[in-house]
Amino acid sequence: MGKAEETRQAIIEKAAIIFNKNGYQRTSMAMLCDALGLTKGAIYGHFADKDALAVEAFMHSVRHVSERVREKIQPCGGSVDRLRAFAATFLDFFEETVKMGGCPILNTAVDADDAHPQLHSEVRRVLTAWEDRLVAMVDAGRENGEIRPDADARLFAATFIALIEGGILLAKTVGDKRYMERSVDGINLLIDQMVTKQE
Repeated sequence: MGKAEETRQAIIEKAAIIFNKNGYQRTSMAMLCDALGLTKGAIYGHFADKDALAVEAFMHSVRHVSERVREKIQPCGGSVDRLRAFAATFLDFFEETVKMGGCPILNTAVDADDAHPQLHSEVRRVLTAWEDRLVAMVDAGRENGEIRPDADARLFAATFIALIEGGILLAKTVGDKRYMERSVDGINLLIDQMVTKQE
């Protein structure tokens, strides 16, 4: 990685936290310049505009979450264990999520809903990919006999995402991690209802 690419990556990493904590609208270029210790010209030397930086920062945050999930589920053998590990990941790094300003998907979805079509489009794409990944995991469990053939993969995936995002919102807002724990417990109850036999 060359010097220019290193600088670009450092800008993205720092900007990701700033955008996540303050939102797109409240994050000014002056705020970014102060936090990054760079001039507007230096930032614009790497990104066309604030919009382009915001999208890159959001995608960086999403990749960070995805890496955590991948690390957690990789050692798991079966589909059911992988689904449980997937949910547990969000509990395991909840404190880090709070420190970074909350879930980047939830924050960006709310912030960009009407004000920033490009960011909103990226959030929709990420949520669709998350849902599809969960559906694929349930389908794999049906194929290998771990999960009942009549399990509704789409219903499970949508409920999983709603419980995780709702759990993060409640736990962060109230300041009580137990809300996140209850959300993960709820997901595990859903998984219990899908399994073909007692684990």
